Amino acid sequence: MAEQNSRDHGDLGARILYQDAGLVAVDKPWGMPTTGRRLDDPDCLQFGMIAHFGEMVWAVHQLDADTSGVNLFVRKKELVAEWKLRMLFPNGTKSYQAIVHGVAAFESRRIDSPVGFISGEAPQQLGVVADGKRAVSEVRVLERGRQSTRVQVDIETGRTHQIRIHLASIGHAVVGDDWYGDVHPPAHMRQALHAWRVSFADGIDPAALESPVPRDMLDLWGSL
Repeated sequence: MAEQNSRDHGDLGARILYQDAGLVAVDKPWGMPTTGRRLDDPDCLQFGMIAHFGEMVWAVHQLDADTSGVNLFVRKKELVAEWKLRMLFPNGTKSYQAIVHGVAAFESRRIDSPVGFISGEAPQQLGVVADGKRAVSEVRVLERGRQSTRVQVDIETGRTHQIRIHLASIGHAVVGDDWYGDVHPPAHMRQALHAWRVSFADGIDPAALESPVPRDMLDLWGSL
């Protein structure tokens, strides 16, 4: 696994992976949502980027607060649609790395299971449901431990909590995910899920954007 230094929210400008006239790719730290409830909400990555550039920026896509990794922003609102299209499968591929419970018996597995709200749940909770929206994830084993597995997940769709729901549905919940899995392991405070790469098939630069796997996940894997 590639290495990243410890979690540090202090200088978000230092977490910029790539920028040009219109695009900004940021290595989002865990524990911070992509956007807030308001533009002046200081507890989100968008606010940090606005403060860094001294002007408005817009999020192209969202990552869960406790998911780290590549998060794309644009500095002109009209570029949002352009980059959303470029990221849309098969034009683009969003790849994640995760540490999951259990030793996977497969080398790769395609999960094509609809995701939506589970009826009768209060408060409402997402899960695999027959009348949900189509969701497709490709899971590939990277490494096996004694009681856990490190996997790469490429997603063709981007449903809310898709990866976490899909992995839990096949008996391999993300370690540290207390919504769809179980309680956090000792000394690990979040779901072990990292958006490590966004790649593009259109031949236009940048061809790919990557964020190294963070220290807390490296340490977790070492302990497991």
